[in-house]
Amino acid sequence: MCRTDSKYIRPVAYIDETVIPGAEFGCDTMWLLPGEKSRAGQLIMDEHTLPHGTSITMTAMNYEDITDLCAEAELWIGGEKHIINKSFGAYIPPDVKQGPLIIRNITRQIFFMISHPVGEGIKKYRGR
Repeated sequence: MCRTDSKYIRPVAYIDETVIPGAEFGCDTMWLLPGEKSRAGQLIMDEHTLPHGTSITMTAMNYEDITDLCAEAELWIGGEKHIINKSFGAYIPPDVKQGPLIIRNITRQIFFMISHPVGEGIKKYRGR
């Protein structure tokens, strides 16, 4: 995860094998808040490749339309750019390039979670 502006991105919970000894599955969750107006947006994740699968989800708190992301997410997977404006979940298989992930034009708070194996789980749960 990238260094982010705490005015617009607030951590909720982080779990890995250092937080819970012996954990084989971890996650990083945060609230993405409205207000940041730059064209560049907020860089959430740089480009990288991991030896295991990763899940990414984003859901906005728009009860009138639960599918509306209330923002624009730019997510690169395997070198392909995806512009997403609906709540989503994505699974990135092992050894597939992921990122950058940039979020722009947030109008309502968004719950963001990235989850993946940690510790000994990296060897056990490589993914497909």
